Amino acid sequence: MPNTADQPNPQSEPAFPGARILVVDDEASIRRTLTQIFTRTGYQTAEAASGQEALQQIARQRFDLVILDIRLPDMDGTDVLKAARPTAPDTVFILLTAHGALDSAIVAIRHGAFDYLLKPSPVQEIVRAVEAGLAERQRRLRREEPVALLERALTTLKVATEHRETVPLSERFLQTPDVTVDTLRRLAVVRGQPVDLTPTEFEILTYLLRHRDRIVSCRELVAHVHGCELDERDARPLLRAHIHRLRRKLERDSNHPHTIRTVRGSGYIISADQPPEI
Repeated sequence: MPNTADQPNPQSEPAFPGARILVVDDEASIRRTLTQIFTRTGYQTAEAASGQEALQQIARQRFDLVILDIRLPDMDGTDVLKAARPTAPDTVFILLTAHGALDSAIVAIRHGAFDYLLKPSPVQEIVRAVEAGLAERQRRLRREEPVALLERALTTLKVATEHRETVPLSERFLQTPDVTVDTLRRLAVVRGQPVDLTPTEFEILTYLLRHRDRIVSCRELVAHVHGCELDERDARPLLRAHIHRLRRKLERDSNHPHTIRTVRGSGYIISADQPPEI
């Protein structure tokens, strides 16, 4: 999963020395790679190849953080998360998911998972996510601790803030039946496949998704995306090429769009009651 060429310096001091991490994945190569990364970084690690094995380990010992594959051979990662919560209320869970299972990761986040990582992810992104998760756990506990440890936690919290700002889930994840957008990661997935959007296309899509079921005028879209005030007549041609390219990436048939629809003379709309795709 990770790009092992970009592994962290094994001599670097871990942000939270002594933290225990459990890696749960049915692919042995991924488990080995991740445990090697965290061991070299300075954490204590353990492995599990299934949901049941993970639950048994969590019941036997405390883990500060669990990296959990969303699709396991015996049970869904979300079910593992729910089952583990009574015995591990303070443990932080980070999900591993493919693009096609992103909806399941979002459900898990709604049930208390800290975040998710896409397969594959760069090593540095994995390490940053883990440090952010451990910092979040430290913040939640808020117990009286030695000043030095507290200072370390505050320093790492700054890293966590840079990596993962606090965004309400309703604002972070925007969805239609075919499209899922993670505004924090600036990721767009269409029918289980990632799509490469330009910054302007991403801004247009997220703005329309945030204003679902409302006709958004071309003038309003241009003001949001480009920061300039134009009348509707001048704004329309400025958007036309962007909308055309966006539809080619989102729609099954860009000549008969179902996601972004044109309301003649008024603007564009993404509706909750999209016509069924055939």
